[in-house]
Amino acid sequence: MMQRRGFLRSAGAAAAAAAAGGCRSGRAARQTKAASGGRLRVAVIGAAGRGEANLATALDAGENIVALCDVDETALLAARDKVALVNPSVRLYRDFRVLFDSEKGLDAAVISTPDHGHGIQAAWALRRGCHVYLETPAARTLAELAALRELARRCGAVVQVGDACCATEEYRRAVEALSSGLLGRVAEVHVWTNRPVWPQGLRRPEGGDPVPDWLDWDLWLGGAPLRPFKSKVYHRFNWRAWHDFGTGALGDAGTQALGLAFRALELAAPVRAESASIEARAEEAYPLSSMVRFDFAARDKRRPAVTMMWYDGFCRPPAELMPQMAFGPQCPSSGCLLVGEQGVWASTDDTGTRHVLALRGEAKAVNVERHEACLAVPVSLPRTKGHMREFFDAVRSGGRPFAALETMAAVSECVLVGCVAQRVPGTLEWESRKGRFRKNDAANALVTPVFREGWNYLT
Repeated sequence: MMQRRGFLRSAGAAAAAAAAGGCRSGRAARQTKAASGGRLRVAVIGAAGRGEANLATALDAGENIVALCDVDETALLAARDKVALVNPSVRLYRDFRVLFDSEKGLDAAVISTPDHGHGIQAAWALRRGCHVYLETPAARTLAELAALRELARRCGAVVQVGDACCATEEYRRAVEALSSGLLGRVAEVHVWTNRPVWPQGLRRPEGGDPVPDWLDWDLWLGGAPLRPFKSKVYHRFNWRAWHDFGTGALGDAGTQALGLAFRALELAAPVRAESASIEARAEEAYPLSSMVRFDFAARDKRRPAVTMMWYDGFCRPPAELMPQMAFGPQCPSSGCLLVGEQGVWASTDDTGTRHVLALRGEAKAVNVERHEACLAVPVSLPRTKGHMREFFDAVRSGGRPFAALETMAAVSECVLVGCVAQRVPGTLEWESRKGRFRKNDAANALVTPVFREGWNYLT
């Protein structure tokens, strides 16, 4: 095992101040030197969980993984062992700030850390000329999302959100079919998930436990307020439940689950959100279960106002809404239902790969791969060999991937508005252009995160 003195460390928290300002260079705005076909120089930040899966995908794509970063030594060394098979000289870091200050000539960064790290880590990457692959949600708070969009625009970078579901043939075919208008005007959407699969509705445990010698707890906290380490409460998996670190079930699954409706109906950010049902609302954690209603304004006569219902934590829409689906007394554990004038469409899993359709007058839904109305819809979207491969191809070409941040901005914004609605009772009116909730101080207090000293990258 590699000795800890072999890790490249931070000289101090003051290094975070260097993240302020604009892009250091114009590298991200132009085609990388690898455009001629060479391998991209990639840094991977976050090596466990989604990071482990994304690292494997990047290696399979054949790119040059030159640097790995994780505050968890066990995860970092496990990742090193995999990369070393093709690049024995890969460098290891605990602190992402040191990585970006030390590594010269990086083409891209793959960021798969807890939600509270997404915004600041992507900002450091962009300001140092890197393109960014960023796991969902793109940021933990609305202010961070807005700042990231603006920074990506100014730096001219490719920023792809990690919604791997949208790279499948089935998903893109669903978007093509729904966008063709076969459902007519759609004004009602229901989306549900089997998340959370971690504890929620919690109170912070008292006291603390000794920090394991393989974990840098201070760096794991990053910009979040200080709190004691507690074994199996935050790291590695259960951080999703806590306001300071995650975005709950909606943040974990919402970008993917809501995305089909956003693409097919060309939705902008919601104008209103309200928790219709909350079980175990907690001061510091997301609820055990929730139902959140979103309202979207009409765009034109063809695209009416839309009401969307979100369900998590064992909540599901009533099966009576979908008699043609023949689900029986209960809906599948995850899915999406679009109700239109001319019929209903349902995605019946959490990956967007199984879809059924029943048009008006049809008693039973049919798999879209066999439905005559879908067979007649022409292919119009590009196909890809994989979600991350599409990102790397866009980095080389200077193109725009299917899940570019700007494309995913509206659904990302919706998810974060919903996270606020889970915490603040009542109807919230969201003014997207102003980046605030109308006349609601409690909700507006959650738009921008509270950073501990030395970590505020938004100023």
